[in-house]
Amino acid sequence: MLDRIKIRNRFWSLRFLPLLDGNDRGQCDAPTKRAKAIRIRSNLRGEERLEILIHEMLHAAFWDMDEEPVEESAADIARALWRIGYRMDGDE
Repeated sequence: MLDRIKIRNRFWSLRFLPLLDGNDRGQCDAPTKRAKAIRIRSNLRGEERLEILIHEMLHAAFWDMDEEPVEESAADIARALWRIGYRMDGDE
């Protein structure tokens, strides 16, 4: 799995962790933060993991975008990719 990703000419470390703050499934640091990271709960699988990855990457790309369009867009993109057969290692 990648550990460093580039989004809009900035780099984030990508981390899969067993626990995040509260009930979060994913978190994204502000693009202005030094040593920024995108954190994803490691127990997510399948389409849910894909959706959360897309969701947090959209935050990285469009930090000023409201939560509602990020949620809707991530769900739509994940659903479309899943329908056409996109899978990650370990997905069924």
